[in-house]
Amino acid sequence: MFVSKALLKLRKLWTAPLYIVGGAVRDALLGYSVSDIDLASPLLPEEVVKLLDGSPFSAKPNSVKLGTLGICGFGEKFEYTAFRSDSYADGGHHTPASVEFGVSIFEDAKRRDFTANSIYFDIGKGEFVDPVGGMGDLERRILRTARAPEEVIDEDALRILRMVRFSAKLGFQPDAKLFQAAKAMRLNLNNIVPDRIRDELVGIMLSDAENGVKNAHVRGIELMRELGVLELILPEVAACIGVAQNPRWHRYDVYGHLLKTYENTPPELELRLAGLLHDIGKPPAGSAKGRTAEHPDFGAWLAGKRLGELRFSGKLTDRVSELIRLHMFDLRGDVSEKEERLFVLEHYKCIPELVILKNADRAGSGMRSGPSPAGERLLNTLAAMKKEGVAFSVGELKVNGNDVMKLQPALRGNALRSLLRRNAFDPEVRTREGALKYIRDFPRNG
Repeated sequence: MFVSKALLKLRKLWTAPLYIVGGAVRDALLGYSVSDIDLASPLLPEEVVKLLDGSPFSAKPNSVKLGTLGICGFGEKFEYTAFRSDSYADGGHHTPASVEFGVSIFEDAKRRDFTANSIYFDIGKGEFVDPVGGMGDLERRILRTARAPEEVIDEDALRILRMVRFSAKLGFQPDAKLFQAAKAMRLNLNNIVPDRIRDELVGIMLSDAENGVKNAHVRGIELMRELGVLELILPEVAACIGVAQNPRWHRYDVYGHLLKTYENTPPELELRLAGLLHDIGKPPAGSAKGRTAEHPDFGAWLAGKRLGELRFSGKLTDRVSELIRLHMFDLRGDVSEKEERLFVLEHYKCIPELVILKNADRAGSGMRSGPSPAGERLLNTLAAMKKEGVAFSVGELKVNGNDVMKLQPALRGNALRSLLRRNAFDPEVRTREGALKYIRDFPRNG
């Protein structure tokens, strides 16, 4: 395993064995790229701080309770944790209620979640230490807990989603006992705060980009469905399972279509979310109206509510909701050129992403291939409008606030907004002379 010069220098200062542990060791053994380095040793945090005092390294506490430090030196950062064992309250609330330091490497390994994350590399000896059989599980590509799975999950229910994420991004199969325990104890996820759920969900949805495991993001969602976890975290998606669609346009039920659309989106979070959620409005729209024509509006509202409850940022939530609301625009390719241009003017910032979603939606039907004609038209219209010098904001118009001062105050904002819309399809108002004339005539023509 590669060890940097900074780590070798740190090891020379250490007065006990110093180990790399966790994901860095796991990924190195699997041939994946290594990013964050976690360190462990028997030394207590206060001993480490004293040891590094006056050295080129600095150590600052991250969590006094958990015995973690951030160590920096020679341009590198490491997370250090003293060997410990953990005690948890009932119900899987994620954070240990108490910890005990001064334990053996075997006890430290057993308090970790999975054997794959419980392999140590002794920096001084250049040897791997495998207290709970993680290296064998890596060879078999099996995800197994370091102790009885019921005990591990009862301590921290978030490990159910970590199991899904690691299984997906590593291309591993969960151990049968672990899978059954996770399924039986899935309701403990209700004790986990939404922020933690969100972070694991994001990791699952982008898991294919981490190690290049094909369709890892799809397998992650399917594992959630098989575990009965999908209905807890994304119930609107789970509600689409078995909802039939017109076979003239769709090969799959609504859930299958969502999954295929999601599969065909690039690993960008807003597009992945839009792809997975874009048709969640179909079941409620069908129930409320007897048809699904209004499902984009239903879906946008439902997506916004769900993403808000999972504490995604307002900016991301708004963008995903907008993509869902707009994804059916010009589906039949029959809107007028004027309507097309006004749509592009209003939504120009999200047109590229909307076209990607339209293409994924088309591929997700299972009936059609190639780019969406409506999407191609949007891109062509956007390019043409930019080439023509169309203004996409009031600030880009050939007139400014001073030019509307002769209008009544109540009309000024309306005049500029009206001019902006007119410039989308009328080249005459894109000149200063034409824009001034439009403003002068606005009280009569507006």
